[in-house]
Amino acid sequence: MHMPSKAYRQRLIEELVENEFVSTQAEIAEHLAQRGIKVTQATISRDVNELRLVRLPAGNGAHRYRSTPLSAPEDVLGELGQRFRLFVRDLDRGDNLLVINTDEGHAAGIAYVIDKLQREEVVGTLAGQNTILVICRGSDEAEALLHDLEDLLT
Repeated sequence: MHMPSKAYRQRLIEELVENEFVSTQAEIAEHLAQRGIKVTQATISRDVNELRLVRLPAGNGAHRYRSTPLSAPEDVLGELGQRFRLFVRDLDRGDNLLVINTDEGHAAGIAYVIDKLQREEVVGTLAGQNTILVICRGSDEAEALLHDLEDLLT
């Protein structure tokens, strides 16, 4: 038995979150298993991060995975503001680095939106489960970005 390719598996996951109400990684694993694809929780977690899927509120305390298609700059800023108000718990700066603490599982999605801003002062972002590291060109740029991001929280 040969293992389906990673690209094929990820395409199935994308179709799944587009067409079904999926709220946990375990549900993703079940759907894949029904198609004969057995993968570990770690693999699904990696796929979710690589596909930049985010868990968004779906009402009544439920959440569902969605992909994050963003295009126009104002869409990106609006999306970032919404996610900041919902999921960001703390912002801090050390020299040219910003550290953003989020609710569990939301760091990758928010880092993705920060990347989409395409701001000159941002060299790059790195996201874990609940922490984002934003690397800025210098401490002045980091300070300016920090103020802009803090404004999103109000």
